[in-house]
Amino acid sequence: MDYNAPTPPGKTGIMSRARMGSPAVDQASDDAGPDKSARALYALLDLSKALSSVVDLDDLLTVIVERSSAVMEAERTSVFIYDSERERLWSRVAQGVDHGTIEVEVGSGVVGDVARTRELTNIPDAYADPRFNRDIDRQTSFRTAAILCAPVIGSKGSLLGVIESINKATGTRFDEQDEKLMAALAAHVAVAIERAQTTEVQLENERFAESLRLANEIQMRMLPSGTISLPANARFALHAYIRPAKQVGGDLYDFFWTDDVLRFCIGDVTGKGIGAALVMAVTKTLFRAHAAFQPDPATLMSAINARLYEDTDPSMFVTAFCGFLDLRNGHLLYSNAGHDRPLLFGAGKPVQRIDSKSGLPLGVLPSFKYVVQELRLEPGDTLFLYTDGITEATDKAEQLFTFERLRDVLTNAEGDDPSAIVPAVTTSVDRFAGSTPQADDMTMLCLRYVGGADEVWARFARDAEQLGDVIGFVTPFLDKIGASPEARYAIELAVEELFTNFVRHNAAGTEEIEIRLQRTGEDVSIALTDFDTPRFDLNIAAPDPGVDRPLDEREPGGLGLFLIKKMMDRVEYRHDGRAGTVTLHKRMV
Repeated sequence: MDYNAPTPPGKTGIMSRARMGSPAVDQASDDAGPDKSARALYALLDLSKALSSVVDLDDLLTVIVERSSAVMEAERTSVFIYDSERERLWSRVAQGVDHGTIEVEVGSGVVGDVARTRELTNIPDAYADPRFNRDIDRQTSFRTAAILCAPVIGSKGSLLGVIESINKATGTRFDEQDEKLMAALAAHVAVAIERAQTTEVQLENERFAESLRLANEIQMRMLPSGTISLPANARFALHAYIRPAKQVGGDLYDFFWTDDVLRFCIGDVTGKGIGAALVMAVTKTLFRAHAAFQPDPATLMSAINARLYEDTDPSMFVTAFCGFLDLRNGHLLYSNAGHDRPLLFGAGKPVQRIDSKSGLPLGVLPSFKYVVQELRLEPGDTLFLYTDGITEATDKAEQLFTFERLRDVLTNAEGDDPSAIVPAVTTSVDRFAGSTPQADDMTMLCLRYVGGADEVWARFARDAEQLGDVIGFVTPFLDKIGASPEARYAIELAVEELFTNFVRHNAAGTEEIEIRLQRTGEDVSIALTDFDTPRFDLNIAAPDPGVDRPLDEREPGGLGLFLIKKMMDRVEYRHDGRAGTVTLHKRMV
């Protein structure tokens, strides 16, 4: 054929239509560089649109394999995601294959080798390449011919995964143009995967944050409100406060009361976060469940300790302080499980730590015998309990708030109401710490014993050396109710005389003598009860023992009881069973 011969008239249009209608001619046209590049560009744009509308990673991978096969004109495409912690790649989505999740070690097989080298690989004959695993074809009844595999690299150069296309749909091999297209495709896939993973992390963080918020709300609801409303005649005042360092914490407090007894506790769980919060919840629940049925805080601590040891991780334990306060007389029983000692202060009393023997934290050993101690709170005394998040709060220079600063705040606090004392401490700590994030929870429980203006009582050992404690119990009550100095002197002298008589004349009686003080209007009554004593004549109605006569003419005895009768407005005696009670009545003014 003469290639320089002119084309016959009318043949040009016929030839063009013939090329358009013939598959062979179309293929030849598609293989032309510019046409294929344009087609590839449109395909990538279409893929980008599809990827931009999908957020879920599994859904995204499904879109990738479907659209990528169309872009690459491949029979199948798979995407493997890189797990950096385990140095493995996994895939749950592969076109035409229902295989569940498969995993590949980095460096193993074609995909693993591409992950290791981070280089695109074009294999024209899979069965001739030693990296190819033929077992995959045997399991799926599929014949792998050509493979084009590329690493998916993130924006910071990190490996995100590997994309693999298998077999050109045209039956040919992947060429250089396909390699360029695969590289561009891997770049698009990297952007989509990063976006999906970032979104997934963000959503997970939001879900976690919401879970922590709900956990914090539940945790705070487990604790009684730190601000409680009490009637004007209440015998105590109390204010509690807790601030977790994180959204959930391991500190706790609890309290509840009956007509006569206030039971309270404060605790600090080792560690932070969800684990500490769970142990905190268990501890608080055990306190509330056992407190009302235990005779004292020490046995309560032992019961809680045993359960915590059984039910919690051995690495977690709880420091705690627990007290039972008798609201009738200020008698406090308490026990300490490795916690910071509470502070005691009141009118005219400096801030000082109470005497407290520290036992093991709760949950350390399966069995431990805690020590019960006792203290008498006088009306107006304040007990301040706290966790070490207060004294160990830090400022930007990493200095501690310290016990000394806490003591100064309590010493200089305006007023004695717990609802004013606790905020004063919080303000001082916050001012000290500034914007420095705190590593530990902060918890306080402030208790002020008001006492009962109507009646108080206490029991004392049958020992003359107890006279100082007896007068120390009687005098604050008389001061509180406004007794005159003359009335107070007469009552103190009468109580001293009667208590001494009980000790001297009934040495075989029970170990304790009870004293009960009661105000009725402008009168005050003082009842002393001696248990396990026979009925005996107190000579209350006896005549004057002869105070005006010389000493050698007087009969011994009776002078003290005579003076009591003279000083008091009225003296009564009753004997019920084995208990003898002398009741003194005196006008307060």
